[in-house]
Amino acid sequence: MKRRIITIFIVAIVCWISTAVDAFGSFSESTLHRLAMASSLSYLSIEKIKQSPYYNECKLEPIIQVVDPKSESGATIFRVIDNSNNDNNREHQQLVVACRGSANPKNFGTNLKFNLVPATRLSQNYIPENAQVHEGFQSAAVGLWKELAQPLMKEIEKTSSSSSVVFTGHSLGGATSLLTAVHYQASISGVRGSLPDVITFGGPKLCNSELARHIRNESLSQCNILHLVHSSDPVLANNQKLWNDLGFENVGIELQCDPNKPVVYYREDETPKKGIAWNIVDHCKYMVRYVCVLLYGCYCCCFIKYLTLLTYNVRVYSLVQGYNTNGFVLT
Repeated sequence: MKRRIITIFIVAIVCWISTAVDAFGSFSESTLHRLAMASSLSYLSIEKIKQSPYYNECKLEPIIQVVDPKSESGATIFRVIDNSNNDNNREHQQLVVACRGSANPKNFGTNLKFNLVPATRLSQNYIPENAQVHEGFQSAAVGLWKELAQPLMKEIEKTSSSSSVVFTGHSLGGATSLLTAVHYQASISGVRGSLPDVITFGGPKLCNSELARHIRNESLSQCNILHLVHSSDPVLANNQKLWNDLGFENVGIELQCDPNKPVVYYREDETPKKGIAWNIVDHCKYMVRYVCVLLYGCYCCCFIKYLTLLTYNVRVYSLVQGYNTNGFVLT
């Protein structure tokens, strides 16, 4: 019996490594680096994007920006203007949808609506019983997709049939990018449109195991879903236990990247030794880019994220322990 369990465990590890390598192999580090910059630029207006030092480097042309008036979540649609690299035929993507992370009080309020609720608002004809999703992220993605759908579909009509769409985002933007990709895939089912891929940076866990399996095996079954993280990110490090206690699960493959250089590690023995995740600015530093409001804005945003993180941890811990937090935290 013990030998059988060990064999099953080894097979599972080999399958996970194989899946991770295949998924990573679809995107070069230069492409992931570009998507990190797209996630960063999504925090800026189109006018300021064109003034950013990242603009010329990333070779992405901003087409349109949208904002959900209710949740104030936003996204920028970019067109790839440099197709010099082949990237195993994945560099042919023409459009990048970069969902913005937390940048205002309403966004931080969205993060704090962490209760798992029925996943009934994801444009799905069928959802498994007990499939649940983060309340705030589901609502934000619904509103954001209402704003994104029309301009995105118009841009897709302008591109060739071989073009593809990548959804990306940092932090809160990682969550909304995944869920808007689910809405997008449901919208193009049976009509012209390419399968989406999803690449997130420092994104949170956002649903329970039932919904995670459904998205992996049904909604986005033929899509690459990569979650890029690093061990110095204090938001991820401090929330792992809380997410686990509340039953949250990752949807895609989680890969370690380097915060200080454009490198991704898909083997555990290659990853740097874990340090102490204490500097909140490291939540915004991915693949040598500040994936947040640039310069001083990054520090201001990170300070607010730190306060939000403290509030989030206190409230979740209280709920897990069965304490009443009414009147203590505003959501």
